[in-house]
Amino acid sequence: MRTFEKISLLLLTAFGAFLLVAEEFSKESMDFLAARPAGVQEETAQAVRDALNGNVEALKKVRAGMLQDAAPPAGVRVENTRVGDRRIRFYYPGSEPGKAVVLYLHGGGWTLGGLEGSARFCGDLAKDSGLDVATLDYRLAPEHRAPAALEDVLAAVRLLRERGYRRIYLAGDSAGGNLAASAAGKERSAIAGVILYYPVVLAKNDRSESWRKYGVGFGLDGALMEAFNESYAPGALAEDPAVSPLLAEEFVHYPETLIVAAECDVLHDQGRAFAELLKKNGVPVTHRTLPGTIHAFMTYPGMENAYQEGVRLATEFLAGKETQMKNLIAPESIVRISRIEVDPAQLPEYLALVTECGRESMAKEPGVYMMYSMQEKAHPERITILEIYADRAAYEHHIQTPHFQKYKQKTLKMVKQLDLLDQNPLVPEMRMK
Repeated sequence: MRTFEKISLLLLTAFGAFLLVAEEFSKESMDFLAARPAGVQEETAQAVRDALNGNVEALKKVRAGMLQDAAPPAGVRVENTRVGDRRIRFYYPGSEPGKAVVLYLHGGGWTLGGLEGSARFCGDLAKDSGLDVATLDYRLAPEHRAPAALEDVLAAVRLLRERGYRRIYLAGDSAGGNLAASAAGKERSAIAGVILYYPVVLAKNDRSESWRKYGVGFGLDGALMEAFNESYAPGALAEDPAVSPLLAEEFVHYPETLIVAAECDVLHDQGRAFAELLKKNGVPVTHRTLPGTIHAFMTYPGMENAYQEGVRLATEFLAGKETQMKNLIAPESIVRISRIEVDPAQLPEYLALVTECGRESMAKEPGVYMMYSMQEKAHPERITILEIYADRAAYEHHIQTPHFQKYKQKTLKMVKQLDLLDQNPLVPEMRMK
């Protein structure tokens, strides 16, 4: 066969394959790709690789072009503050902060983006769900590699506890989904639920069918994703389960999770694999694939139908979790709020014991609904504990369990004072001394 005939055949084959893929797309995905400037993916990948070699100028320009803020919806109030040296923004749908909050983490391959990029979603979610929403400006790679961003997220979770939130949800898209999934693995039962949009759960090329099929010319090129991975978690870092949650081996107390996937996305298959891994380990999980969608539909304008469905699914998930919590509290339920003051020298040991007891109780005792402890910011030795029991029988069984008796006996000398702040209905006090 002559050379030009071979080339013609190859072009026809490639074009035919593109048409087969294109048939799967929604119209808005097709329109988005058609309007996207040529070479954007390649230019971004090159900017990231230049930064890896010490030249960050091109990457700074890409970052600056992405920070498009959005005003909150009517009735939603915004507060800008800091956690350490990082910016954090709160969206309040009510006149006062509520008892539950969603911490949302933006995408951008851990390398791009900021809290402005998720402003529209955070405002809409606060309005539609009725819950407070916070979003964090975590440190970016390659200047700050793993686990810097995750450390920032965990610091934000601590801030939310200090602010008195009783239920903390984690959410994020793409690399932000990675951080949400990883932080949930660290915090476990302290997190009320997790929402992940097309998350990165393996920080390397997974050689999957979706990576092969959608690796060039769609919402996220495989080459760009590999540049992101190298920027955040080069070499052996990608093998750490705190960086690649898909590699984790146990999920005890991992919170219920919603995964919303883009069908035509290099990350689709690894997100599905993560859902299967959670299910295998007994974690309640819902995996929804939006037909015809491409990566970043929650962030990039122009994919409105997919965006609205993403908001609806998150709102529905949160409403279910909140209703579930409210239904736990019946007239016969026991709710206790107490404050314990601990010897500062023994504080780390005490925190380890109270965490162990709480996790054991919630995992093994059906009637124990909540065991949650929160330190005061100014006085970390003062710890407020929230306990919720199904009824008096569950309460009385709990205080006789081996793990509570272990907690009680080992902490007698650590606790300087215990004050019962609130209890309904009244039961004999759980005396420490």
